[in-house]
Amino acid sequence: MESFSKLDVIVIILKTAHKNCDYEEIYSKLQAQLTASQFMKFIFELKKYNLLKSIDSEFNYVITPKGMQYLQIHDELTGQMRSEIVRNSRIFNHCNTVFKLTNFFKKKNNILESI
Repeated sequence: MESFSKLDVIVIILKTAHKNCDYEEIYSKLQAQLTASQFMKFIFELKKYNLLKSIDSEFNYVITPKGMQYLQIHDELTGQMRSEIVRNSRIFNHCNTVFKLTNFFKKKNNILESI
């Protein structure tokens, strides 16, 4: 079972609410990770900070403009982190190649010295 962080849960709720969904539709995506009471705490907090609002009844939700802004910032930061990870892995792979090469020459020198 995949574990979700609080930020993951918030993003899932907001992205699902972007489609103007009801409680059941949103909760169905998270019920393996959250109890109904935990889910409602997230809903309460998102409404409290004006990222989500109820429409028609207390069980239909839609994302607010502030919630959309939150998602946009989240996506930008996530993209930056991914590109940084890729960049760092390229640097690591390059350094790893250099280290292998220096080890090769050390081994070669050790063999020559033993002869």
